[in-house]
Amino acid sequence: MSNVDTILDKSTSEAYYDPSMDFSGLMPEGMYKAHATDLVIKENIVIKNKYISDIYEVKFEIAPENEENTYEDDGNEISGKTFVGKEVRSKGFFRFKKPDKTTNPNLEENSGSNKSYMELIQSFGIVSEPDSEGRYFLPDVNESDVVGMPVEIEVKHNEWTNSEGEKVKTPKAVAIFRWEGQTKKDLTEDLPF
Repeated sequence: MSNVDTILDKSTSEAYYDPSMDFSGLMPEGMYKAHATDLVIKENIVIKNKYISDIYEVKFEIAPENEENTYEDDGNEISGKTFVGKEVRSKGFFRFKKPDKTTNPNLEENSGSNKSYMELIQSFGIVSEPDSEGRYFLPDVNESDVVGMPVEIEVKHNEWTNSEGEKVKTPKAVAIFRWEGQTKKDLTEDLPF
């Protein structure tokens, strides 16, 4: 009996090499189906010494439905199953608030810059109708409004400088859209206990 036969006889689990999943680079830019897994809110941030805002950052997990997609990286096609389960963070979405003039007399309102926040909450199915003046009320959302929600995210490469002064690129969800026909995923079903 050869060494290979001996090894195969002793093997109790299967192992394969899948070249379509052999990728260690940066997640390619493109559209991905995902579920929101976390929401971080930075409250009452003063922007440009002029406005006050809450900043919403969402964390996503790439959904199994991406297995059917292919992505391109430097001319190579990569199977979407390579990215299933990977985590992607969003850029910050600003919710500019009306300042309290008694405590912040120098701050101004900036409601005209809330379009990206409105689009964010709409992607999670939170929609408001315009009032008689054509303004949309933008509620603050919390983790329970977002976590588990199915969305499609547009991933772009974000370049920044780390603490050592090196240029670094990371994938970021820069736009978020409704994933039609999907329901909210119960993320507690994935817990091991």
